[in-house]
Amino acid sequence: MGTLPQVMGDTEAMKWWAAVVFLSAGWLAAQDAPPAQDIRQLEVREHQGQSYWMFTPANYSADSAWPILYCLDPGARGRVPVELFAAAAEKAGFLVAGSNNSRNGPMAPVHEAIGLMVRDTHQRYSIDDSRLYVAGFSGGARVALDWARNGHIAGVIACGAGFGLPGPPKQIPFRLFATTGWDDFNHDELYRMSRELARRNVPHRFVEFQGDHEWMPAALAGEAFGFFLGRVPAQPAPASKEAEKQAAQYERWMQPMQSADENERRAVIRRAQKEAAREQDSPARRVARRVIGGVSVGAMEYTRELMSHERYRDAARTAEEAVLARPENSGVWYSLAVANAAAGNTGRALEALEQAAARGWGAWQRMEGEPLLAKVRGDARYAGILAKMRR
Repeated sequence: MGTLPQVMGDTEAMKWWAAVVFLSAGWLAAQDAPPAQDIRQLEVREHQGQSYWMFTPANYSADSAWPILYCLDPGARGRVPVELFAAAAEKAGFLVAGSNNSRNGPMAPVHEAIGLMVRDTHQRYSIDDSRLYVAGFSGGARVALDWARNGHIAGVIACGAGFGLPGPPKQIPFRLFATTGWDDFNHDELYRMSRELARRNVPHRFVEFQGDHEWMPAALAGEAFGFFLGRVPAQPAPASKEAEKQAAQYERWMQPMQSADENERRAVIRRAQKEAAREQDSPARRVARRVIGGVSVGAMEYTRELMSHERYRDAARTAEEAVLARPENSGVWYSLAVANAAAGNTGRALEALEQAAARGWGAWQRMEGEPLLAKVRGDARYAGILAKMRR
């Protein structure tokens, strides 16, 4: 996901945070917490549809206040980061909560979801408000950093995205663990952010891993907790002419995607795919893979924007570029199907649904509940696609 808009000023953010935490500061009796050694989904009390996943260490006791790591996934997959951090959290002595409602999109629902999760965890658990931490991936990382910048957060794990424009704020009153995959299209943003923080002597830790635009591997979770606890030292990205060279190459690759016509953009995608498919790792392959990711995510973000303005034909054309860039991704095929159905192209919509199912798309309840797919449900092929997804 790309840059999320900054919709709150400092004063508004502080009011939001005050409503979230300070009103719950007296709720540390920690009643009704799930059993220890447990990862489970919890429903937010008196707020139907709001939920989160929760990890509790085996030795948890309400007799003392505990640190907690709140996790924000761009797709509202609360379970993913909770499972990722659970083993390391057990050793470090952290509670972990992951929202099922905070996702890329309008900020008001995101703030509501975070506020409800924070309030509910304070009602259930004994939490130390001086040791609140946040982990986020992609757009979730941007939200986490904004939250920490304006609130009382002790540290942030930022995976796959940084502060975004206009860059790091003047004051960073929290510990920052920034991590990115070598093939992540946001790699250069995080590298340059780390170099800027190093020039300003801001303590932080920058870690790369072998991977794409994704949550960091579980193997790094212990290192992140260790950094928060002061056991692992700060470590900025080292100055690298090669890293700057790769960043410049990425920008040259992406320039036609902003200004060229459709045929030239698709030619760029095919050239990048050829370079990205090389077996041996190299700087050129890393840059090409970043290009593929950047094109795919950028196209999907623009598709969502066009859909929100009911420009369905334009959305369908844009989604075709996302599919061309990442044909293995079932989610982009599903989005292409919805856009084509809305545009009245039933045939292409069904083809895209078939491709989504073939690539593992299993969210058949979402498909059944999508109003824009109403036009294709009467086709015999739809029943077969649904049956395949439900297996």
